[in-house]
Amino acid sequence: MAGNVMLQDLLAELIAVRGVFILQNAHGSMELQGDDLYPSSTAEWITLYHNGVSNPESQGHLHLRRAMLRSARIAREPGETPHLQFFQTPEPAGESTLAWYFPSFYDYQKGKADILENQKIYDAFVDAHGSEFAIVDE
Repeated sequence: MAGNVMLQDLLAELIAVRGVFILQNAHGSMELQGDDLYPSSTAEWITLYHNGVSNPESQGHLHLRRAMLRSARIAREPGETPHLQFFQTPEPAGESTLAWYFPSFYDYQKGKADILENQKIYDAFVDAHGSEFAIVDE
């Protein structure tokens, strides 16, 4: 593993980059994105809400149990935008049920032209964290 990161810090960084969270299981998937997300924490949970609504539970949001996210790694396939997979084990292994996609590397309206700014965001993230790391308690 390249290093350690605290979940609260990692989520704040991912929110700032404005990627997309995908929660998936055998029954379906849920997507959460927006430039207005913010984390709300308790000892057991971190919830991602949309800002500026009178009742944050009334809009799409994501409850994440801290103890269930123990490690992460970047998955990267040629020609696709990389994503960060989260795991319940101390070492990344098995199926990932939560993923966060970096901002798209490609502009599909322009024939899949490279978006260099988004690729630089990815490079900076890898420089800071590596491609595989442990999520540690705060």
